[in-house]
Amino acid sequence: MSTDRYTGLPIHNYQSVRGEIQTGDLLLCSGNYPVSKIIKKVSQSRFSHVALIFQWVDRMMILESVESYGVRIVPLSHYFTDYRNSDQPYKGNLFLARHSAVKNLGPIKMNAMLRRGADLTGQPYDIEEIVKILASVVIGDLTSIPNDKYICSEFIQECYKKAGIFFQDDGRGFIYPKHISKDPSVQPLYELIPE
Repeated sequence: MSTDRYTGLPIHNYQSVRGEIQTGDLLLCSGNYPVSKIIKKVSQSRFSHVALIFQWVDRMMILESVESYGVRIVPLSHYFTDYRNSDQPYKGNLFLARHSAVKNLGPIKMNAMLRRGADLTGQPYDIEEIVKILASVVIGDLTSIPNDKYICSEFIQECYKKAGIFFQDDGRGFIYPKHISKDPSVQPLYELIPE
């Protein structure tokens, strides 16, 4: 399935659809930062990052793995108002997507998914995996070796598999945001813009 289905989505500001966002939804990012551009080029995709959204009390939060911090929890609003503590929104396009199985998970599987994400908070970002991905473009025969470090899409895969949901990788064990965005069970909902 192509990521073309993310073209022409309804565009909404975050606040206008905040009440429709559900725990387990995905934030797919197409960044304009140097690392984002490299990831998009190497993976031949419009997406450079993916994060897991969850509701905590009255807040919308995200679990994600980013190169500067590793696995962390931050408010979703961070992307629209103060990305990288810059008082600026995220530089790039943001999309909300939903896996079709999430609405039927039930509390046990949903909690297992979120618990796994919380348990991994503080784990380092997997710089070596990014280097291997880049090298595999040239060499072509490298495979991913599981470890306790995570790029964003590996982290999402790790959380979702605790709920019995799996995403297809590239056949060598590498999983990019592209693989998650193209999954037929992941439905794009909106393009999100700052408030």
